[in-house]
Amino acid sequence: MSLLDSLEVTCRRLATQGWDDLLRRHGLNLQEADLAAELARDLPGIDRTVPGFADFSLAGRRGIEPGQPALSLLYHALASPDVHPTADGSPSQPDAYPTLEELDTVENYIYGSSRAALAAFTDPVIGVFAYQYRPAASSAHGYHADLAFSRTGVARVGTTDAVYDPIQRTFVSASGNGGIAVMPARYGAFIAERRRPLNADAIMGRRDRDDGLRSFLFPRHKLFPGSECLIGIELTLDYLEHHINEKLRRIHTAGGIPIVAGFDIDNPPFFRDSRNSDDLVELRPAGASVLVLPRPHEPLVHIAEQRNQVSGQTEPVRFQVPAQSGNNRFSTSLLIPARSDRARRAPEYVNIRHRVTRRADGSFQLEDMAALPEPQFSNQLAAGNYEAAHFIDHTCDGALVARVGGLPVAVADFAGYSLVTAPDFFPLADQMEITNWVRQDLANRQEQFAQGSPDPLCEGRHLANLELPRPDRMGDKAFSRTDETLVAVVSARPASRQTHAPKRLKRFASYLTDAASNVFAPGWDISLGADQQDVYYAAYGLGSPFPEDSKLCAALNSFWPAVAPDASRTFRIRNAPTAMPLLNSELGFHPRDPRVIAGAVQSTTGWDGEHGPFLETVGDRTFVNHADFGRSDYVSNALNGTLKVALTAGIDADELIRRMEALRTCIATLPPASDAVNTTPLWLVTVEAVPDWAADPGRADATLVGAGYVYEFVRADGAGEPAMDTNRRRVPVADIFTCQIASEVIFFRRGQGPWQSVPVA
Repeated sequence: MSLLDSLEVTCRRLATQGWDDLLRRHGLNLQEADLAAELARDLPGIDRTVPGFADFSLAGRRGIEPGQPALSLLYHALASPDVHPTADGSPSQPDAYPTLEELDTVENYIYGSSRAALAAFTDPVIGVFAYQYRPAASSAHGYHADLAFSRTGVARVGTTDAVYDPIQRTFVSASGNGGIAVMPARYGAFIAERRRPLNADAIMGRRDRDDGLRSFLFPRHKLFPGSECLIGIELTLDYLEHHINEKLRRIHTAGGIPIVAGFDIDNPPFFRDSRNSDDLVELRPAGASVLVLPRPHEPLVHIAEQRNQVSGQTEPVRFQVPAQSGNNRFSTSLLIPARSDRARRAPEYVNIRHRVTRRADGSFQLEDMAALPEPQFSNQLAAGNYEAAHFIDHTCDGALVARVGGLPVAVADFAGYSLVTAPDFFPLADQMEITNWVRQDLANRQEQFAQGSPDPLCEGRHLANLELPRPDRMGDKAFSRTDETLVAVVSARPASRQTHAPKRLKRFASYLTDAASNVFAPGWDISLGADQQDVYYAAYGLGSPFPEDSKLCAALNSFWPAVAPDASRTFRIRNAPTAMPLLNSELGFHPRDPRVIAGAVQSTTGWDGEHGPFLETVGDRTFVNHADFGRSDYVSNALNGTLKVALTAGIDADELIRRMEALRTCIATLPPASDAVNTTPLWLVTVEAVPDWAADPGRADATLVGAGYVYEFVRADGAGEPAMDTNRRRVPVADIFTCQIASEVIFFRRGQGPWQSVPVA
């Protein structure tokens, strides 16, 4: 079937779903008999006031502009998550939207209609890129909607198969049954220019000072099989991948932790790759593009097992926990120190909370040490010298290559870097968006985050994992020592620098690197590895298993905002106060919470399987009851299936920023006068959203209007004591402050005292 025939099939189906009516408002008729001519003609009536079309490039004037998706009205309509086939721009039914395969067909037609010849490209190379069509505010240049490209894609593990949301034109992380859906990354092969960037080139984020000396790959022409991609060539195309998960092996080889005798650390589960294991990723075609799709696993992590060569039996894989010393613990995690250049040759943190013991009959049992009473719990962790279980997670990194056949001359080709990382609990908020907010005001960085930062991976300039082999030539390395731009996000130069696109509400999840975290001690998505010559990105430096790292990132005031929720107030982390407030319902309600006892809410765990803090009265004293940071174990929660993304998956960057700015207003208003968000002694205990103050019977004053929040803080008195629940503590309260916040005013009071107000700056 020709490209035109395939496109006609797509257009005929979609025409009946509302797209013909929508595009006729711009003068484009999807039912025209000569569809090719209709798509090629000028459209003088393009109406950018139609919802979703405000950021269609002002240079666009045809249904299809050969070789330029951003100037093709048909592609913008079908690919933009802001466009819907309805009269008022509201979402339609899911089956009214194009599939990924249909979008791929439109892309192929756009590039095929350019009638490109290989000889027309100057020094062409072939690159594999993760790519996505973005509204203007999320594009690499910011002027109009456009394709964004990165040589690195970020897929994410989960408990259920991938869920494609055609309304958002992307995959979503929350599955319908409450699980965590795997998030694939979409890749394509492109003819690209490899060169140093010019000022006019579109590179997302801040350029590094040395970027002018580096080579970037800029995609020029999409490759797809058949005779219509390049003139005079019958092209073939397929993809090959190779991924590696080796955290468990490195704990012993590089980390020096002794393994129990009889286990083979060179084979699964210690070392797993695409050749010896089939449970990491699969490649799923989407037309001429391909999805790197993590295999789903329920639960997210598993106890590792292997046949022990000494006993001849399949046993839990376990290791000898060393005694605590000055530098081998962080809280209740085993810490494997980094090199002086921050590079890691082994996971930073290892879970040691699950002791493996042998029963009298010789069988093994796994003991979650959280059940131990004090001081036995703390003493045992410090003393070590017991066998702890290893856990498998399914994070990994790898390389993806395009095998292109039919070219008359040899063309250099470059692999794509594939990350398979932990779930993103804020898929509608990107690191780049929070970073831009931080950069708007110096105080946003200096006064908000006590730990970590929202630095996006797309601004990183490290090499990709130099230890990874090429999938098509396993004896060769996938990446070179001179290629420092694999994680950058680029696009074509803007076709128009005039724009009237409004600031938008992000409504799609991304698998490009602006939505991922960069490296710092190490990161949520990636760490730094190294050899004797260079430092480079590598997945094996993250925690083992990844929920061990997730707990620490979350507890430290959302160490990586936009992927890690803020659990500081759950645990009362005093040196890293809450920076990015979550609602009470997102942190969970304990069974003894007075709101649960009163029947106002049901007891539920929060996003991380824990229960949030609450005020309780014991005798004549008021306490805050909170989760014990040392006893909390996200690995146990992952094993129990209580980690969930559904509670946070709908929160976008604008909402996170509103909550952070409301928090800053409260801290600036309440005593003490000298504190900031990241230094305050106040403990944020309660957070509620108010959809409309006018409908709230508890509002302090009628001047509170619109949407807002109720924040309740305490000044705690002392270190606290164990609560009735072994895994919780309670802390006496010295003062309580309540804030009611609207967009223009804040009312606050101490205890049950009178309300006072100040305008919001």
